[in-house]
Amino acid sequence: MTFQTGVFVYPSSSWRKLAWRLPLIFYRLGLGLILRPLPMIVLTTRGRTTGSPRHVMVEHSFVEGKIYVVPGWGHRTQWYRNIQTDTHVTVQRKGQTFSAIADRVTDQGELSAVFRHVQKTSPMWRSFLNSWGIEDNLEDFLSKRDRVAALRLDRTEDPPMLPPLRVDLWWVWPLLAVLSLLVWHWQA
Repeated sequence: MTFQTGVFVYPSSSWRKLAWRLPLIFYRLGLGLILRPLPMIVLTTRGRTTGSPRHVMVEHSFVEGKIYVVPGWGHRTQWYRNIQTDTHVTVQRKGQTFSAIADRVTDQGELSAVFRHVQKTSPMWRSFLNSWGIEDNLEDFLSKRDRVAALRLDRTEDPPMLPPLRVDLWWVWPLLAVLSLLVWHWQA
């Protein structure tokens, strides 16, 4: 099953891809503090063909001390496909960086707890379920759980194997300040 309508249409155009990557650009610009109140994490995976670090910002749920993520485009989601090859990830959450192992959740009790939490906290949850043909109730979700891949990120004590996303576009701000001063000076 693939997405047909709404916000969860797989991004095929360059503009849609850019829109989904904007939070990463904001983070790289040093605006991570603005994003902290949102239930977002930076997840770094190893590219399945290149072996290079791949960064993505995803919505997460924090349930009973554990982090859960659900790939928005299911099995087509690139970071999910990377995790299927290598389950080691680096997580950046609320100013912390740590290593984790991604594990697909199959236990019905655990899936139920995640469902109940996300149903209450995520403004996108109903749209997400609709895109997969799942009604917004636990019974339908559990009966169609094979359509959705929920992952638990189990924190490890090891140092991160993959480099975290860096604030490497900080130089844009001084450049914009200088350009603004030059424009102001030329207009004066």
